Amino acid sequence: MSPQAPTPEEWLAADPDPVTRAELQQLIDAGDQAGIDDRFGDRLRFGTAGIRGPMGAGPNRINRVVVRQFAAALAEWLGGSGGVVIAHDARHNSDVFAADIAEILAAAGCWPVTLPPNSPTPVLAFAVTELTCAAGVMVTASHNPVGDNGLKLYLADGAQVIPPHDQAIEAAMAAQPLPPLDLPDRGPDPEWPQRVSVEVDYIAAILANVPRLYSFHPLAYTPLQGVGLHYVNFALTVLENGEPFVVEDEADPDPLFRNVVSPNPENHDTLAKVIRRAEQIDTPLAIANDPDADRMAAVVWAYENEWRVLTGDEIGALLCDWILGLRFESGGDERVVASSIVSGRLVGRIAKARGATHVETLTGFKWIARAADNLKPRPGHLPWRFVFGYEEALGFACNNRVRDKDGISAAVHFTMMCRWLAYEDGRTPIERLAELMDEFGLHRTDQVSVELNGRPGSELMEAIRNAQPNRFGNTEVVQTTDYRNGVEGLPPADVLRFDLADGSRVSLRPSGTEPQIKGYIEAVGDITFPDPLLTLSEAVRDLIERAESSGRR
Repeated sequence: MSPQAPTPEEWLAADPDPVTRAELQQLIDAGDQAGIDDRFGDRLRFGTAGIRGPMGAGPNRINRVVVRQFAAALAEWLGGSGGVVIAHDARHNSDVFAADIAEILAAAGCWPVTLPPNSPTPVLAFAVTELTCAAGVMVTASHNPVGDNGLKLYLADGAQVIPPHDQAIEAAMAAQPLPPLDLPDRGPDPEWPQRVSVEVDYIAAILANVPRLYSFHPLAYTPLQGVGLHYVNFALTVLENGEPFVVEDEADPDPLFRNVVSPNPENHDTLAKVIRRAEQIDTPLAIANDPDADRMAAVVWAYENEWRVLTGDEIGALLCDWILGLRFESGGDERVVASSIVSGRLVGRIAKARGATHVETLTGFKWIARAADNLKPRPGHLPWRFVFGYEEALGFACNNRVRDKDGISAAVHFTMMCRWLAYEDGRTPIERLAELMDEFGLHRTDQVSVELNGRPGSELMEAIRNAQPNRFGNTEVVQTTDYRNGVEGLPPADVLRFDLADGSRVSLRPSGTEPQIKGYIEAVGDITFPDPLLTLSEAVRDLIERAESSGRR
């Protein structure tokens, strides 16, 4: 058999993990061809920033064989040299995968450096440039379900891998032979691999543009049994805000996430405990990070007896307005604010009104973080300077030292913003948001996610293109933008955007990490009856479901 298509028996002989070996042996013994085909009929593909999926046996799962092939492909792409910083979160096998990556890279001639166990993703992204490494690997599945794991890859500039590099590494990975069962024995050397800590430097970097305010603002916080708590504690203590009031049974890392509804803070039910914690301490602010601490959710006290879970677009608008108003980020149109093509338009309008340059990028922080890099220099102007970026899925970058979404930095900035609003002006985030809506018009957004029943997302998107929808509900489509061939200098992307006659907007794309089609809806203007946001959400769901069902006929 070729290296690209090993038999289950060949895979079994190369797998060093007794758990996945037993899983595969059971399938072989039972003659479960469907189970074997599910694991061997394809390979895991590079998604948003690397590979991610369920743990299990075979090339279509995350396991030690796939991780070793990834490391060998990365070493080949690096030319067998260069430093690579490696970190891992608290999920099952994350530490084992990280150790395998270090061993493979070292054997190939690279120089692996590891961060302390249970490090957040933004700390790894920061470490790549801080340590002047050629690449960085984060072992994490972020907010995915319990049984998943994955590898995020960062290039030398500290941002997530982009084409054509991801395609080259994926191709090299598919061509790798099965790795040897036993890796070279390095003996009991406690100094290998070299471990470093960038904790203090990271905290100093993310606090560089945070004002020191004199008042205390208590908050409830949960890391969702992930790895963010220590860093949030550290940062808020430095700012003399004190440690947050933590949801106690969600404070410690747990690979099974036994005490959370879901590791995804976009799930409102997941935030119920941190809201109760906020009520216990009588604070109007509750914040959650996802398990690898690259995303942040915020819940604020809105009105009498009512909590408000802010959307990613609302948090993005508040943070953008806050950061552009800081003396640290004062300036003119050299300041760059970036958001994705599926995020709301309010941030772009705030940036323009505040004299900053707004850039719209493809979805994902691999594009957002590089927004200023891709702008042409302007003679006679100051160099471009990235100051803020966000995407609606609770990802925020609040400075240019961490070139990825950073839930820790975002939590600190949001807390300080609330602190300033409360004690300087006596306002709440909801009131500030209302002021922004008064200034720029009412912008409301929503998201619809439809699970796919085995049908590829690209095939479903093609069915939607063929359907050529000309209205959503009763509202006419006035412009359709297809990004698959690239639009306005952006790389090609499987995204459709529909601009509607009433100023509303609908965007559709397949998820890069989950078997879903996602719809993004923005309604602009006064609320009418029936509510256009709800009407559009129903119309989008109906379009996706009809396209999905058409493939089963």
